[in-house]
Amino acid sequence: MEKAIITLTTDFGTKDGYAGAVKGVIKRINPDVEIVDITHQIEPFNVLGGAFALNNFYRFFPKDTVHMVVVDPGVGSQRQPLLIKSEDFLFVGPDNGVFSFVYENERMAEIILLSNKKYFLAQLSRTFHARDIFAPVAAYLSLGVNPKEFGRTAKECYKLIIPEPKSSKRGLAGEIIHIDDFENLITNIRAELLQGKGVVRISVGKREIKRIAKSYFDIPKKEVGALVGSSGFLEIAANRGSAQKILKSKIGTTVRIIF
Repeated sequence: MEKAIITLTTDFGTKDGYAGAVKGVIKRINPDVEIVDITHQIEPFNVLGGAFALNNFYRFFPKDTVHMVVVDPGVGSQRQPLLIKSEDFLFVGPDNGVFSFVYENERMAEIILLSNKKYFLAQLSRTFHARDIFAPVAAYLSLGVNPKEFGRTAKECYKLIIPEPKSSKRGLAGEIIHIDDFENLITNIRAELLQGKGVVRISVGKREIKRIAKSYFDIPKKEVGALVGSSGFLEIAANRGSAQKILKSKIGTTVRIIF
């Protein structure tokens, strides 16, 4: 039997021990589970950043992996704790849009609003649901508890309003939705929107991008180019430099493509 896996993706950082508390709860319930830290460095409160990070990695794990994602600025509010079961994976976290890409890409089997306190810690904090609700639920899931045991089913989960590129006869107008640790600029323009198109020009804000590359190596050092990244979205990158600084761009900056 393969070892059960729980992945952790949070905005906790590593200084204060919050991630350690979560792991402790999981290990007390299932000492044999393998815990994989994806990242604890999501920008604080950046739900879209958490959703984007999850979208980049979840599908590469074995079937039945439990993905716990906590970027939760609404902890203690009316937002619901959530469990999603797709055909291949289980997802646990707040119902605040952090599962938006998963909801779009995966075939959903069940959506459960977590309410069965039998599977929570006895003492619930209003500020640390990751430790008190999500961690024990993830641990019990890794032991094979049926998702239906954790609460009542729902028809859908909350989805972030992720801006869609606007198309015209001449091209596309999108925007930057994420900036990674290398300060590459990730857009909302998916690779399939570019297939079969002859891209003539790309501009970011008021700056024109003259180089369309297949890899980072194709871009001369310290220069900027456009390419389809591993996430499946068009990104603007600098080879061994910061596209964000060079182009003075930020999340929301317009990216135009002329065909």
